[in-house]
Amino acid sequence: MTNKALIIGTGSIAKKHVINLHALKYKTYIYSSTKNKINLENKKVELNYIYDLKNLKDYDFAILANSTNKHINILNYLVDNKIHTYCEKPINNKIFNHNSLRKKIVKKKILVFIGYQLLQHKIIKYLKKKIDKKRILSFNFEVGHDLTKWRTGKQGKNRYFMNQSKGGGVIFELIHEVNLIQNLIGKIDYVKTLKKKSNKKNNFEDLAVSVIKIKNIIGSLNQDMVSPVYYRKIKILNKKKLFIFDMANNTLQINDKIIKINNSKDSYQNLLKKNLQFFIRLIKKKDTNMKYFDQSINDLKTAIKMHS
Repeated sequence: MTNKALIIGTGSIAKKHVINLHALKYKTYIYSSTKNKINLENKKVELNYIYDLKNLKDYDFAILANSTNKHINILNYLVDNKIHTYCEKPINNKIFNHNSLRKKIVKKKILVFIGYQLLQHKIIKYLKKKIDKKRILSFNFEVGHDLTKWRTGKQGKNRYFMNQSKGGGVIFELIHEVNLIQNLIGKIDYVKTLKKKSNKKNNFEDLAVSVIKIKNIIGSLNQDMVSPVYYRKIKILNKKKLFIFDMANNTLQINDKIIKINNSKDSYQNLLKKNLQFFIRLIKKKDTNMKYFDQSINDLKTAIKMHS
């Protein structure tokens, strides 16, 4: 491997990837079709900008961190050039010819990995291991925070997460929870979603509440881009136990017992780094498993249903 990485995009998530790649001793090259730049407080981090997507074989992999509605065109190009790709979630904001892309990925023998870093959290891994899906009765997932404070930088309508046509809005922006539900509980069979705009001037929906059914399991999902206070909770009830994971306050409750969690290794930045390291290990092992791509398509299809 050359220890060279390509990042496509210059937003807040691209900035976080630059910091992690620097820590992992990668020389990073940044491409932006708009020729925007990344502002870093740490001046020791080297920033190299390129203005075309030529000589792609020089890179070990690419990170796709531009606006969601631009993912597929560039992803197709990267796959055509046999470049392993870490694609930020969601993979797209509308249904596309994913079967054709899938066949091409398999033929080129490359890895397309999706940026669901919450799967790297030690408590998520614990729940996945300990909870027997066959015994689950019900579940509730909820997440909320004011993304205008979470993602600083560009103002107002220029921020794509506030533009539904570019893949923004609460359902796509907070799709992590859809992915977590399908990983911890099972593939969603039925979903019905109520949505609203907290401000009539917005061109995106920032509140959504969904009723979900997975086989005989009933559940709900609350997504919120308005709350001034960050919250993120998972409740799973089975025949003998209630699990409540409060990610914002770092507690895990199992029935009456509440456990305080040391969050030092599971901060947002560290989870992103862990996910990137996992991706790199897969490349080194030549593991091109299609399950990551396939799961992203299941998540996309569910998100589309939630929008309908």
